[in-house]
Amino acid sequence: MREALEDVKVAEEEARNILSEADKEAKAIVAEATNEGEKILQDAKKRGKEEGEKLIQQVEAEAHKIAKGFEEDYEEQVKRLKEISANRMETAVDMIVERIVKAHGDS
Repeated sequence: MREALEDVKVAEEEARNILSEADKEAKAIVAEATNEGEKILQDAKKRGKEEGEKLIQQVEAEAHKIAKGFEEDYEEQVKRLKEISANRMETAVDMIVERIVKAHGDS
């Protein structure tokens, strides 16, 4: 009977050792998975930031291109308005000179 009790105690001790080792392995696996998950997350954040910066640069370049096009259009419009204004100024000067000449020529 004693031998059976000793066998049970040995079996229980072995079972505790197996459970302890299994618990250690499980914790190690969880820790490794956590570390890998953190690495993946950090990598994803880095890639996301890089992609975001790249997208911002592309949008800024496109906005600059559009703004440049507007600037060129507006410069052309200003040039045309100045030409029209200059032509009207010449017409106005001619009219004023004509009135002055007529006014003094009639006296």
